Amino acid sequence: MAIWTDLFPGGITSTQFAVLHALAHEGPLNQTALRSKARLDRSTTADMVRRLVARRLVSQAKDPDDARRRVVRLTAAGRALYAESTIRAAQVNETMLAGLGEEERAALLALLSSLLEQHRGLLDYRED
Repeated sequence: MAIWTDLFPGGITSTQFAVLHALAHEGPLNQTALRSKARLDRSTTADMVRRLVARRLVSQAKDPDDARRRVVRLTAAGRALYAESTIRAAQVNETMLAGLGEEERAALLALLSSLLEQHRGLLDYRED
């Protein structure tokens, strides 16, 4: 968190970045799908979307296929902030991994991926 805060002073949080990332790569999503893609819990997602709407980084509209759901999409401001943030996020990764060689980085990535897969059900993630 300290590295993220140093590289994103006054900017977005890592959780907000995860939401912007999911929307940038998947396009508009309903909140359930967004929660799954960004790997968030139910209560965090609703609050995060409200905050991003207030900052005008995302917008919400009723889902034309299911009026009970709301579709979240990036705004132009959200796309611009995401584009800028990807550079900083890459810097966070490089700073964290700076002391590791290529083989160590690959091993760490494989272990983290395995750990995430083993605990996939903890927050009720679904691939919609």
